[in-house]
Amino acid sequence: MRYEASRRRGLDKERDLARKLWGMGFASMRAPASGARAKHIVQPDVIAAIDGAIFAFEVKVRSELPLYIEREQVEKLSEWARRAGARAFVAVYYSRAWRLVPLEAVSCAERTCRVGEEELSRALKLEDLRGLKASSR
Repeated sequence: MRYEASRRRGLDKERDLARKLWGMGFASMRAPASGARAKHIVQPDVIAAIDGAIFAFEVKVRSELPLYIEREQVEKLSEWARRAGARAFVAVYYSRAWRLVPLEAVSCAERTCRVGEEELSRALKLEDLRGLKASSR
C-alpha cells in the first residue's frame, strides 16, 4: 500500500513538472513509459524543449535527504540525453520546491547514485532553466 501511494505521488509530480514547464513556454510531456516496470526502456520521466534546446528529467520526490537513485536509472537517463543531444537533470521536489541537479553533479558509486544537501544547494531552480535554452549543446 505504501509503495502505491509513493508511486502515485511520483506520477503526480511528473505531471506537475510537465505542466509547469509548459506554462513557462516549453514544449513538455511526461514520457509514456515513465514509471513502467520495464527495465529495458531507456526513457526519462519528463522531456521538455524550447527553441531547439532539449531537456530530460528523472523526477524524484523527497521529504528528507540524501536521495539515492539506482545507478542504472542515471545511466539510462545519460544515454537518452546523449542520443537526443539533451541536457539531463535529476528534478527533485523537496521542501515544496523544484530543484534541478545536473546529471554530471550526481555522485555515483558502484550501484547507487546520491544527491545530498550540497548538490541541492547548488541546483538550479525551475525558472533558471530558461537561461539555459541558448547554451543547451
